[in-house]
Amino acid sequence: MKKIFFTTLLMTAVVLSGLAQAVIADPAVNSMRTTTLNALPLNPLFIPIDSVVELKVPVINYNLVNALPSGTCKIKIGLGSRLVLNPAFDLTTVNTSSYFQWTAETSGGQVQITGELIATLPSNYSDTATFQLKGILLGNSTITTNFLVTNHNTTVNLSDENGTNNNASLAYTVVEGAGGPLPVTFTDVTVKKEQCRLDIVAYTESEINVKLYELEVSTDGINYTAKQSQLAANQSRYRFQLLMDEEMKNAGNLFFRVKSVDIDGSYGYSMTRRINGGCADATVRSKISVFPNPVTKQQGEIFIRSGSENFNGKYSLYLYDMNGKIISRDELVLSNVNQFPYQVTHLSSGQYIIRLVTEKGTAYDPLPLQVL
Repeated sequence: MKKIFFTTLLMTAVVLSGLAQAVIADPAVNSMRTTTLNALPLNPLFIPIDSVVELKVPVINYNLVNALPSGTCKIKIGLGSRLVLNPAFDLTTVNTSSYFQWTAETSGGQVQITGELIATLPSNYSDTATFQLKGILLGNSTITTNFLVTNHNTTVNLSDENGTNNNASLAYTVVEGAGGPLPVTFTDVTVKKEQCRLDIVAYTESEINVKLYELEVSTDGINYTAKQSQLAANQSRYRFQLLMDEEMKNAGNLFFRVKSVDIDGSYGYSMTRRINGGCADATVRSKISVFPNPVTKQQGEIFIRSGSENFNGKYSLYLYDMNGKIISRDELVLSNVNQFPYQVTHLSSGQYIIRLVTEKGTAYDPLPLQVL
């Protein structure tokens, strides 16, 4: 009888202990989305094959009082049959890694990412876990995410107060080319490099409802930066002229593409072109100067003066803005003169760069110009 009493007492203590450790909270996920590496929205139904995109997964604890204890939960993300993790992506860099330990494996014909809760997730928590993915097979599939209460590595008994918000799915399509139906058809993109100057032409057809075009440049073929833009004008070609900056001069390769943006916000990309980076812009030894500088529009013109030998022959005078965009190009024929005038009445107030190049392609040092 005494043995039965102590056994009953021990079981009661275990039960009470378990009840004392019970926690109710609300782990949840929300709608997933895809973006470019520059955080621009990307329609998941038009993920270009072999391109790297980002998957955004909202991670939430809706409970306003109770946290999610460590070891009670796991997040499982199945990438479907057409996407994999970008091989260059490090899971330890995921922005929620202070709470979740992220790992990946191939299971059931798809890559599955698992996040194990290794630290207490606060109450009323909301953040977005970001992963870099790559399309490897054409076709349709679905990304699925499940925020599971597992109680796998804890003495706490976590209960989910709302089991209907633990799952999310995202249908996607990996497509050929650069991003699905475009608001315009790109037939070609050409890139020419003359020393440190670039001439990029995008050839188009079937331009309908296009708002603008943006020239994007990359040094690694993954991360692109917009360098110039032009408003759409129903033309068959759009020309961008660019002076290489220091990063481009030092790059091993340069990648170029043109982004078309429709008036409703949809967009697409041209084919990508690659050239060898770097340049050796031959600079003549003699210096040139410009005066007056600064200059007002009322003064009307500036004078460009040689520091030693006279100007004699054919020259190209380029005017750039401070982003390296060519504002104008003038062809000059000078006959043994020490200086020549240049009109500034057409310029807006701001800072510019003047670059003078001989017909043999050698360039004088660039000159800064300020118009007041």
